[in-house]
Amino acid sequence: MKASRAIAKTSLWLRAGVCLVAGAVAAGLGTSTAAGGAARATMNPTLNVAVDWSDVDHSDPALSYSVLGWQIEQETCDTLVGYSDHSGSVSNSVGPLAAGLPVISNGGKRYVFTIKSGLHFSNGDPITAVNFKYAFDRDALKNLVSPVSAFMSGVVGWNAENKSSTIQSVSGVKASGQKLTINLTRPDGTMLPKLALPFFCPLDKNSGLWTGSKWLDSEYTGAFPGSGLYYLSSRTVNSQMVLKKNTHYSGPKLSKASTIVITMEVSPSTAFNGIENGTYASDLNGNPEPQNNKTLYDTYGKNKSRFWVEPTMIISYLVMNEARPTFAPSHVALRQAVNDVIDRPGWVKIGGYLSATPQTQVLPKELAGSHWKPNFKYPITSPDNARFAAAAKLGNNCDNHAQINFWHNTSTAGLQWATLVEYDLEKIGCNVNDVPLCGYCRYVPEGVKGNSMDIMTAGWSDDYPDGYDWFGILFNGRTIAPYNNTDLAYMNNSTVNRKTDVCNKLIGPARTNCWGALDQWMTANVAPWATIASYNFVDYIAPNAHNYRYDGPFASVDLGVLYQS
Repeated sequence: MKASRAIAKTSLWLRAGVCLVAGAVAAGLGTSTAAGGAARATMNPTLNVAVDWSDVDHSDPALSYSVLGWQIEQETCDTLVGYSDHSGSVSNSVGPLAAGLPVISNGGKRYVFTIKSGLHFSNGDPITAVNFKYAFDRDALKNLVSPVSAFMSGVVGWNAENKSSTIQSVSGVKASGQKLTINLTRPDGTMLPKLALPFFCPLDKNSGLWTGSKWLDSEYTGAFPGSGLYYLSSRTVNSQMVLKKNTHYSGPKLSKASTIVITMEVSPSTAFNGIENGTYASDLNGNPEPQNNKTLYDTYGKNKSRFWVEPTMIISYLVMNEARPTFAPSHVALRQAVNDVIDRPGWVKIGGYLSATPQTQVLPKELAGSHWKPNFKYPITSPDNARFAAAAKLGNNCDNHAQINFWHNTSTAGLQWATLVEYDLEKIGCNVNDVPLCGYCRYVPEGVKGNSMDIMTAGWSDDYPDGYDWFGILFNGRTIAPYNNTDLAYMNNSTVNRKTDVCNKLIGPARTNCWGALDQWMTANVAPWATIASYNFVDYIAPNAHNYRYDGPFASVDLGVLYQS
């Protein structure tokens, strides 16, 4: 999933291989009673939060593929299975949500879910199995190009619809009353965490997503009924989203505020000052002024009241576009040279105290088995003149002083990172054309095949914790489409594809070790990225914010239970 700055969505219920851990196993996550304690606070019915220098990539559930988007959909959507918070903390385990756990038969190729009775959308319409089938049918539409197609090729009938301009239904997904049956072409041990993704939010035909005769096959930015605690009441792109409580909700999640107002594209200083004076409870991108992390830590301590630090599996990186001449597939030496000179410690320092740890491999340590080193192949120290000179020679002075388009975000830290990277690239001979774009917004044009980006700052966090969610999604040239691409390097390497298929057939520790070995081979021999660091989620909340709870699976504040006095 696309990430911005120091936020990641990560499902910690899986540590090695593909083994499903079902049930509501609480993570022991912290809660805060800032400003004197939640028990004595009078709740404001409206929760106000900010998002600095960004908007969601999409609010359409078939297209949203960002940490911010999914954090919001965690409140507006109950998928078949998911991450419950009814025990008082957010579970890191995939468990029952809108349905019970499935009956699995036919050698692991048939899943039958029973939808819980009495569930309703925010407009009062009942939720049955057909509403979940609708999500499959719309996600698979050819013209919509939903990113979830990369996960669903094993569902019977998915590819047929996805390649056709006339088929409007996934034949292998059947709905009858409260029963939903999903038929697969092959067993898939990761099917449950995939079905917990917000792509599979149930859909109601009484919405703008339905045209009257078929599902809309283009982006929708309007309001629509929600199946979760809240629903999207309104959205003004690049300005504001308003969530209203679903008064018909009967599921297991918990809520406080009646209305959540999310103000987008706020400057970092405005967001920080707004948190200081209680206008905003929090910035959903994390602390908007990370240069203050150390001061905040010294003032409030860690995970005690207003300053929060939690581990995630987000990885920040520079992606190099192999579809462009400068970083073409044959220019491995230049991509290696970029890896040699990126100032990883300098990057982490800009991110703020406790924000990140430098690394050079693609995968988080937890997903690489025994094949992981923080400084594999490339250094994690700041470059000196000798290293710049050696890298310039290795990269042929950046392909004879090529002009490269460098895309980056416009947050305060983003601009500082861009300055650092530009310096490193210019020292090896690149002529850098600076292209600033807003946080999540830059992923939309970057996902268009044939775009003009040569190199870009980016972040990724797993949709579910398995190496396939990296190699099958980010480095799989067989999935490249006209737009909505996730292989941002536009890399189609036959060896990586073959090794990915081999790893994906394994289970347990052998699977995890296979991903780690592939990571090291690709990092050394292909280098489509310059991996920079792994991140923590660092947050700062207002003095009038109460009941702060970290949502582990979505690596963010749990908006449902947060409130202001």
